[in-house]
Amino acid sequence: MKINSIYISAFGGVKDLRLDLNDSFNVIYGENEQGKTTVMSFIKMMFYGSERAKNDLAKSPRKKYTPWDNSQMAGSIDFEKNGKNYRLERIFGDSNSTDKVTLINTDLGTRENVSADIGTKLLGMSAAAFERSIFIGQFGFPENNPSAEGEINSKLSNLALTGEEDASFDEVYKRLEKAKLALASKSGRAGEYDKNIASLKALNEALLKANETQQKINVGKEKAKEIIAEIEALQKNANELKVTIDKEQDFRNAQKLRELLKLKSELDNITKALTLENGTVIDEMFLKKIDFCLSKINGVKGKIEALENENKVIKQGLDLALDPQKASPEKSAELESKIKALEQKQAKLKAQYNETEKALKSKKSPKLILLILGIILGLGGAALCSFNTYIGAAVALIGIIFCAVFTVNTTANTSKKKALDGELLNLKLELNELMTVITLEKSNLNAITTALNSNAAMIENQQNHLKENGKKIEEHLKEKTILSDELEALLGNTFNSTEIDSTLEELREKAATQKEIKQKINYILKDVGNISYEMAAQKIKEAESFGEVQDFETIKAEYDGILEEITAKKTDATAILTEIKAAEKVMENPESLKEQIAALTKKTEGQAQYINDLDLAMTVLSESFGEVRRSYGSVLDNKTAQIFSGITSGKYQSLNVSKSFDITVQKADSFGSYELGYLSSGTVDQAYLSLRLALNGLITDNGDSLPVLLDDSLAQFDDNRQRIALEYLKEYSKENQIIMFTCHKNISDTAKDLGAKTQKLQ
Repeated sequence: MKINSIYISAFGGVKDLRLDLNDSFNVIYGENEQGKTTVMSFIKMMFYGSERAKNDLAKSPRKKYTPWDNSQMAGSIDFEKNGKNYRLERIFGDSNSTDKVTLINTDLGTRENVSADIGTKLLGMSAAAFERSIFIGQFGFPENNPSAEGEINSKLSNLALTGEEDASFDEVYKRLEKAKLALASKSGRAGEYDKNIASLKALNEALLKANETQQKINVGKEKAKEIIAEIEALQKNANELKVTIDKEQDFRNAQKLRELLKLKSELDNITKALTLENGTVIDEMFLKKIDFCLSKINGVKGKIEALENENKVIKQGLDLALDPQKASPEKSAELESKIKALEQKQAKLKAQYNETEKALKSKKSPKLILLILGIILGLGGAALCSFNTYIGAAVALIGIIFCAVFTVNTTANTSKKKALDGELLNLKLELNELMTVITLEKSNLNAITTALNSNAAMIENQQNHLKENGKKIEEHLKEKTILSDELEALLGNTFNSTEIDSTLEELREKAATQKEIKQKINYILKDVGNISYEMAAQKIKEAESFGEVQDFETIKAEYDGILEEITAKKTDATAILTEIKAAEKVMENPESLKEQIAALTKKTEGQAQYINDLDLAMTVLSESFGEVRRSYGSVLDNKTAQIFSGITSGKYQSLNVSKSFDITVQKADSFGSYELGYLSSGTVDQAYLSLRLALNGLITDNGDSLPVLLDDSLAQFDDNRQRIALEYLKEYSKENQIIMFTCHKNISDTAKDLGAKTQKLQ
C-alpha cells in the first residue's frame, strides 16, 4: 500500500492543504507550530477516527483538532493498494458513530460507506498496533498495551508458522483463560463452577436439614396421634360421668322447677286479671300509653281553663269599661291606698317570719360530740377500774354527767322547737292569705285602670280577642273529645274514662307484680337452662324417681379431673401440631432438593471436566507458543539487530527484543547486555527506530507493504547519526514507502541530497 496524496479541508489549525507523495522516500519540513504533527494525527484519524470529545485535550484528539474557526473538520487520502487506486474521504462529527466515511474506487468510480475504523481493514491492524509498528513518533515506543502487543506477536508468530495472520496465540490463550476464570476464579468464589460448588454444598446441607426436620415431623405426628387417641378415650369417660352429673343437677333443680311452675300459675292468673275484653293485656307499656293519653287530655284541659280565665278577666274589664259608674279615679285611689297598707302588713309579717325561722335554726340540739365523749369516758372509766378504782370511777362519773347534760338540753330544746314550728306555720298561712287578697285587689286595680284608659278601638280589640279565644276553646274541646275516644279505644268496654282515674293505681301495682314474676321466672329459667314448662314438669317427675342419691361430689371431682387432663393434653397436642405446621412451612421439599442436587452435580462434573480440558489446552498452547516465539523471536532479533548495526555503523553487534518489545543490546567491543535505560537518548531512538522498521518489514514480508510514518524520529540524533539513518531510510524506501515529518531543516536538506522528495509546510 502506498499513499499518493493527502488533502486537508480543515483540521486543527491546518486548512486547504494538499501534499503529493512519491512511492519511496518523502520528507515534509515545517517549523514548529506549522502543523506537521497535526498532519500525522490527521492521517491516523482518517483511518481510525477517535473517541467522543472529552474535556481533557490530551485524551481527546477530536476536540483538540476541531478547526479554530469552527468550520467542518474533513479531508481525504488517495492511496494505492494491490494495484488499485482509492480515495478515502471523511467528514468528522462528534464521534466515530457520527463520522461520514466514504471509500471511493477511483479506477471504477464506485463509492461505499465504510466503518469509522476502516484502517483495521485497509492496514490489517488495529489503531493500537498501528501506533506500535508503522506510526513512529519522536520518543521511542508508546506505553505498554498488552492487546496491541499480542496482536503484533500474533502476526509475527503466525507468519513464522504459516504466513497467515488470521490466528493469535495470545488471543486464544486469553480466551481459554477467560473461559476458565468464568468457571473457576482465582479467588475460588466468583466463577460459575465455584458458585455451583458452593450452591451444591448449600443444597446438600439443606437436604440434610430437611431430612432431619422431616424425621422430627414424623415423630411429632405419631406423638400427636397418640395424644388425640388418649383425649378421645378420656372424653368418652367424661361424657359417661356427665350423664350422672346431669341427673344430680336435675335433682337439685327440682325445687327451682317447682317454684317455676308455681310462678307460672301466678303469672297466668295476674295476666288474666290484666286482660281486657278485647284481648289486650295491661302491662307496663300499655300503662305508659294510657298515661301519655291522659297527659295529653290534661294538657288540653289546662289550655281550655287558661283561655276561660283569660276571657273572665277580659269580660270583667269590658264590664267596667262599658259601665263608668263602676270605674272611677276615686275608686282607683282607694284601691291603691288599700294595696299599700296590705303590702306594709305583708312586709311586717315577712320580717317576723324570718326572725322566727332564724330562732328555730339556732335552737338545734347540742353537738353529738358531747354524747360520744360521755360514752367514751364511761367505757374508759370502767376499763381503768381494774387498775385504780377511784380514778376509774371518776372518769366514768364525768362521762355520765356529759350524757345527762346532752339529755336535759335535748329535752328542753325539743319543747321550744315545737312552739317555734307552730308559730312559723301560722305566720306562713297568714302570709299566703294576705298574698291572695293583694293579688285580687291588684287585679281589680288593673281592671279599673284599663277601663279608665280604654277607648272604642281597645274595647273592640278586647271583644275580638274574646271571640278568638272562644274559637280556640271549641278547637281544644274537639281535641279533648278525640283524645277521650282514643283513651276509650285503649280501655275497651272494661273501663271508662271516669273509672280509670280510680283504678289506674291498682293496675300499676298489678302490672308491677306481673313484671316482678316474669323477672323471677327468667332468673330461674337462666339457672335451669331455659327449658320449656312441659320439660320442667317432666324433669320434676324424673327427679322424684331418682331413688337412691349417689355421691355426686366425688363424681364431679373425678369429672373435673378428667376435663383438666383433657385440656392439658389438648394443649400438648396443639403445641406439637403448631410446631409441625411451622416446620412444614419453612422446610424445603427433600425430593425437590434431591433433583436439584442431581442436576447440579451433573453440571459441575461437566464443568470440572471442561476446566481440566482448558488447563490441558492452555498448557499445550503455552508450550507451543514458546516454540513459535523462539522461531520468530530470533528472526525479529536478527532483523532488528541488522538494522541497528547499520544505522550505528556496527557499534552494537547484537540485540534482543522481548515479547512486550523491551530491548537489550550488546556492544561490539565489550561483554554483557544492557537495557536501553543505560544508553543515551540518541541510541535509544536508534534502537526503537530499528525495531519499528524490522516489525514493519516482517509484518509486511508476505503481503502488500505498508507506508512508514515518522514524526521527527531523528530529532535526538547527532549529524553523523542523522545522515547514516537517512541513508538507511533511503535504501529501506525502495521496498516500503516512507513519509517523514521534521522541523529540522538540516534533516530535510540531507534527505533531499540523498534523493528524497521534500516539501515545506507553509
